[in-house]
Amino acid sequence: MPFGLLAPWMLWVAAIVIPPLVLLYFLRLRRRPESVSSTFLWRRAVQDLQVNAPFQRLRRNLLLLLQLLVLALGVFALARPIVESTLTSEPSVVILIDRSASMNTVEEDGRTRFDRAREQARRLVRTFNQTGSRWLSLFSGVESLTRVMVIAYADRATVVSPFTTSMADVLDRIDQIEPTDGPTNLAEGLALAEAYMMQTRLEQSTESTEQASSIVLISDGAVPDLRDQVLRADRLRLIPIGAAIDNVGITSLRIQRNYERPEELSTFIQVTNFGDKPITTDLSILIDNRLVTVQEVTLAARPVARDDNAAVSETANVWQKGLTLTVPGQGLLQARLARRDALAADNAASIQVPAPRKLHVLLVSEKNWFLEKALAPLPLERLDALTPAQYEAAADDRLLADGKSIYDLVVFDKHNTDRLPAGNYLFIYAVPGLPGVGVKGEVGEHAMLWWDETHPVLRYVALDYLYAGKGLELELPERAQHLIEGPHGPVLARVLDEGRQCLILGFPIEVSTWWRNLPSLGVFIYNATRFLGSGGALAEQGSFRPGDALRIQLPAGVREAQLDRPDGSRDLVRADLSGVARYAGTDRVGLYQVPTGIPGRNRFPVNLEDPRESDITVRTDLDLGGVQVEVGDQIRNATPEIWRWFVGAALLFALVEWYIYNQRVMI
Repeated sequence: MPFGLLAPWMLWVAAIVIPPLVLLYFLRLRRRPESVSSTFLWRRAVQDLQVNAPFQRLRRNLLLLLQLLVLALGVFALARPIVESTLTSEPSVVILIDRSASMNTVEEDGRTRFDRAREQARRLVRTFNQTGSRWLSLFSGVESLTRVMVIAYADRATVVSPFTTSMADVLDRIDQIEPTDGPTNLAEGLALAEAYMMQTRLEQSTESTEQASSIVLISDGAVPDLRDQVLRADRLRLIPIGAAIDNVGITSLRIQRNYERPEELSTFIQVTNFGDKPITTDLSILIDNRLVTVQEVTLAARPVARDDNAAVSETANVWQKGLTLTVPGQGLLQARLARRDALAADNAASIQVPAPRKLHVLLVSEKNWFLEKALAPLPLERLDALTPAQYEAAADDRLLADGKSIYDLVVFDKHNTDRLPAGNYLFIYAVPGLPGVGVKGEVGEHAMLWWDETHPVLRYVALDYLYAGKGLELELPERAQHLIEGPHGPVLARVLDEGRQCLILGFPIEVSTWWRNLPSLGVFIYNATRFLGSGGALAEQGSFRPGDALRIQLPAGVREAQLDRPDGSRDLVRADLSGVARYAGTDRVGLYQVPTGIPGRNRFPVNLEDPRESDITVRTDLDLGGVQVEVGDQIRNATPEIWRWFVGAALLFALVEWYIYNQRVMI
């Protein structure tokens, strides 16, 4: 980085004080006559006369050189030299600060990567728009100040400070940034930076639009592939943060009650070693803080070659285990690793276990013998049936309890509806009234071209010879999960929307070959009922990810309640007219609780479970929109002002000058 001066006017002081020093060496001292007994001492007298003779040719003098050097260093220190950023010549600089989960990694010095990133941002900001730049702008009439903007990003990007030339304001805003456990969403941060830079270009004159602008990314580089990102910045610079690589984390925790034996709980746990050394540790399973079992986990080191964009594969550094536990009631299941490492957020995970019970199912249909035949043998607590007209006319207390469907599963046969309280739904030749869901048109006879046979809904379901006489061309949102594909698009899809889980089948069962193969149809209905009524609902409602919005059902008549956060702080949540409160502040992992909420539905575990964030290896080989990413060095100085070094050098040379002078006097 180049040097600059905060007080360049101090250089004029040098022009005033240095000439008098030199003149002192031209002046001749007035001496009084002295009688001496020997001529030996005249040697010094002759030397003094020669040195102090006025207007003679200046002789080489080490003391003069040292004194000039001390004076110059002192004046230069008063000019307040600084280490300037290489970006100070650019009119617009956007600083992107990563505050995702991996930035909470603790380094060897005990500080987190986020603390280091915030410090680097402060040091960088201090190099912009110092006093020297302001004086230059004032006297030259040319705007030379850099406009700086700060954006913090994790799962969402936030403008910390809009474009400004006041670095004091920017420093105050940087100090207010807090870390999160959210995933990395750099694309939103870059899009936000691009939008503000484009606005700045439009506001500036034609000449200034040709000047350079830069984006400075302060991160550990754990970002998804952004090759398709379009960047209009002239420079993109990465300041890499961190060095630690030792981390073992829980990357998956799933539960499912046994459909036929509800008191049995199937638990799946996955632990991954992201470090470079093999480890052995203990994994404890607890229910409501009561120890149930301890599993020994042995993991190899992470493979050297890895694909950051691929899912975690079944390798020696991945431990997976399925456990069957007896859990007769509801509770909170917790998995904890005994080993401490650089990232604590993934050393524990929790999931809410609901009370066991057999399912209540409602069939909304005019009359469908095939569906009734497939649902009849299922181990249900109760199977009710309503016609579409009866369903739409039914009172709320007939279908709802605490704002949620009283049925574990509602099956709609050829009936579209938007009367969908929180719950689980199977639509057959019909669509729910949800945002982004609709029907483009009708299609004729078609076969199934592809299906996800690994999904629980389609496991052991034979679809090779399944044909549909007609069907719907479905319109689905991007978030929809396609399970069966036909020649005209998805035939079976899963859609989630604010506590509602829907499976949408695009053709009628009676106008297909499924009625000829009742065992295959029966397996599908069995899987769908089990997945939606128990397994699928638990997977979506039992735990959450950082950044997910919580849907909190409050007791009847209660409009607001206190929510306890994992860090011990509290927030106030307010319910809408339906008695549901929504809370989006799940930025840290842990347990969020509403003590006065509905028992069994008032605890919300938030887990990391993100292999990308758990892999804390620092990355510098980024490919962002085809722009060459410059990897810059960290700013080592606590402050860009380096006048202390010049003061120290001046004192050192002053001591040397004093020593030489005294040595000469003693001669």
